[in-house]
Amino acid sequence: MLLEAKQMPFDQRDDAQPGPIDWDEFHPTGPYDTYVRRTPPRRKWSLLLGIVLYFTAQYGVALILPPLLIQAGVISSRDALRLTSGGFTSWTFWILIVANVVAIVLIVAAVLWFYKEPLSSLGLTREKVPRALLFGVAGFVVAFVAATVVSIPIEQLVGVDPTQQALSQTAMEPGLLPVLFLSAVLIAPIAEEIVFRGYLYKAFRDRVKPGYAILLSSALFSFIHLEWRAFIPLFVIGIVLAYVYEKTGNLIAPITVHMLNNAVAFLWTP
Repeated sequence: MLLEAKQMPFDQRDDAQPGPIDWDEFHPTGPYDTYVRRTPPRRKWSLLLGIVLYFTAQYGVALILPPLLIQAGVISSRDALRLTSGGFTSWTFWILIVANVVAIVLIVAAVLWFYKEPLSSLGLTREKVPRALLFGVAGFVVAFVAATVVSIPIEQLVGVDPTQQALSQTAMEPGLLPVLFLSAVLIAPIAEEIVFRGYLYKAFRDRVKPGYAILLSSALFSFIHLEWRAFIPLFVIGIVLAYVYEKTGNLIAPITVHMLNNAVAFLWTP
């Protein structure tokens, strides 16, 4: 018997090592019952790190860059960042562009060098791009309609979100449309999707089931914008963004939703 045990194939012994894990495995009859994460979980404090990096980029640039521009004589004062009508100047959007680029760099650096993960763990992949684009377009329609429906009673009760109103005024200013388009429609959606869906959604997904991760990440997405009048519409949009990312695993899907939504919300005026 001892000889037979020694000759037994390794994978039939009690101490056999498990085979490769399929991190995309779902239970065939109940996908949320025995959910296995797409990639190995990061450290427990990865959620806090992502939030800190995002705020460091946003507020760090907002605090440091304007004084440097004033000292260099590029702008006269912080008042040059806002129009007298309440809208924003081109310098406001250039500062936002820099802040979002810094946020991308910090998150990508954390994933590549701190966690030693590939960019695909952020959803930056070439796989199934047509499917991701299809989900993105369909998701935009759902997000825009749903956000519009929930916004109507909110605007009637508490008024229009002042940030949205300022952006609409800015879009009508001569010469500001190109930089607004670059900042709000191109750079901001890419940066926010890398941060909120690529990184922070996974931080929730490492700890809870996908349904809860979608709700929690959407609430965080809405809260971090610090626009209480827009909390519910942003929450609804966040649910769609996280859902299409969960269904595709490709960040192109939520980026498409986000870009189309911002283009309509910021650039279309009745």
